Amino acid sequence: MKGSRNSLVSLRVFVAASGHLNFSRTAEDLHMTQSAVSKHIQSLELKLGASLFKRTPTGLQLTYAGAIYLENISAALRLIDEADAKVAHPSARVNLNIAVSPSFAQHCLFPHFQEFFDRHPEIRINVRPRLMSPRDRSERFDAEIQLHTGHRSGMSCDYLCGREMCLVAAPMLLARSPLAGIEDLDALPLLKRAQRGYGWDEWKAEMAPDWPGPGRNAPEYEGFSMLLPALMHGLGAAIVPLCIVQPALREGSLVRPFGEAVPGRYGYYLMQPRPLQGGPYLDAFTGWVSELAAALDAPP
Repeated sequence: MKGSRNSLVSLRVFVAASGHLNFSRTAEDLHMTQSAVSKHIQSLELKLGASLFKRTPTGLQLTYAGAIYLENISAALRLIDEADAKVAHPSARVNLNIAVSPSFAQHCLFPHFQEFFDRHPEIRINVRPRLMSPRDRSERFDAEIQLHTGHRSGMSCDYLCGREMCLVAAPMLLARSPLAGIEDLDALPLLKRAQRGYGWDEWKAEMAPDWPGPGRNAPEYEGFSMLLPALMHGLGAAIVPLCIVQPALREGSLVRPFGEAVPGRYGYYLMQPRPLQGGPYLDAFTGWVSELAAALDAPP
């Protein structure tokens, strides 16, 4: 490829096609014809002397060379865009698209977000509430914060917080039904989270193996965004990740009657698509989130 220089248009077409893994959707996204997309990719492959995509029965896949090229080109294009923005529009901000578990956004991210913006007024964050599934496969984000076990194909996963869980309830509920021991739980309404993770079985295996646990018909709440308000209003007791109830514990709206911290399989993870694209603005955000999570994960 001596003496050659690939056009920015071709490079942007390649990056878009790597995200969609479908030339038709890439063409729609870029307002081009499918033939034009194919020609840009063919031109790049000819200059590079390597195939960037391979066709499979389920669609397109990046080749090894394509994955390596994407990692470097994505970072380079981000730097070019940031440089253009700084020079052409000095007052403009850079937008990052972040998918966040609703519970983490509400209880961990938003209460501290202003601190990030004070540090980085040049960065704007587009926050999208998303769970791991169901998901539109065409959606791509610069980073995600998800409740998970930490192993997801095609993504880097860095643990943030949430592996420790505990039993919590509102003081008003415990005033009516005091807890002197595990057996007293049978007198309380015990609430379940509808999704995986932070289940009573995992908690009682550590705390009370012989206790039968809540009944099969115990009420279920869809996500912590529903479960935590129910707990604060005294509707029952439940198992929750310690990191998202730290503020409520400090304020006294929730209490840990047993003072325990039980290790579990699930936690909140910072996820980024592989190959990593990076860039100073994304690095600033991920670094700040890691600092925040370390503080949230500290013992109360």
